[in-house]
Amino acid sequence: MTTIQKCLLVLLICLPAISIVAAPIKNAVTTTMTIQGNSADCKKMIETAGSEKQVSLLSWDPQTKQGRLTYNSKVTTPDAVLKRVALAGFDNDAYNAPASVYNTLSKTCRYRVALPFAGQKETVTKQSHPAQTIVAPASRLEPVYKAYFAIGDALVASDAKATAAKAAELGKAIDAVKMNELEPKEHGVWMSTMNTLNKEAAALKAASGIEKQRTAFAALSNTMYQLMKASKASYKIYYNECPMFNGGAHWLSNKETISNPFYGAKMLSCGSTKAVIE
Repeated sequence: MTTIQKCLLVLLICLPAISIVAAPIKNAVTTTMTIQGNSADCKKMIETAGSEKQVSLLSWDPQTKQGRLTYNSKVTTPDAVLKRVALAGFDNDAYNAPASVYNTLSKTCRYRVALPFAGQKETVTKQSHPAQTIVAPASRLEPVYKAYFAIGDALVASDAKATAAKAAELGKAIDAVKMNELEPKEHGVWMSTMNTLNKEAAALKAASGIEKQRTAFAALSNTMYQLMKASKASYKIYYNECPMFNGGAHWLSNKETISNPFYGAKMLSCGSTKAVIE
């Protein structure tokens, strides 16, 4: 047998295995949930417990405690996956971990004190709010949105120093976005707005004084609105209007209550909600 023939034979033998490993999850649905953990040391344990070949794939962020689950909706459910995660020792939106398992976690993984355990056989216990288990798919732009909302909160407090710091965080969040992970609709809007967002975040960071910061925030909000409309957040986003600031300005908030970032305590409740993104 020639060398070429041997290579072809090996390739033919390996092809089925390759296709099995690379096979995507069928009937895929993606959702997010909160999973408790205290460090990156827990990441492998959580992801291993929640992942099953061709059935489910769980990724977990130790900083935000957020898990992103993609699963075959014909084969399993988020509830079933979260039960396995709890049995591995990690509380989540659906289940509490058994004390006997939690107490075996390393100190770097523990997110609360050791739990009392009398030696009886244990299983996971349901949380009191199981309806919160399944939420809308989390946008990969969520860090950008959180940074934007933090700027709004700083302006409500009329804190120029905090506003500049949060604008810097927004710039970092924008730079960290991985375009290949965005949903198709998000990707198109992101491509058309990311350069503008970068410039507006930089302008807000460089603005001297709270009034100039508020003017820069108004421009930023207009661009951010276009982006948020294209996303699917796991919460409601309120598109608000202040009719008095510079002849009319808008901002977005993750809170239903009006807290005006353009005037702060002077006219905190001035404004109205014009649309709700959900």
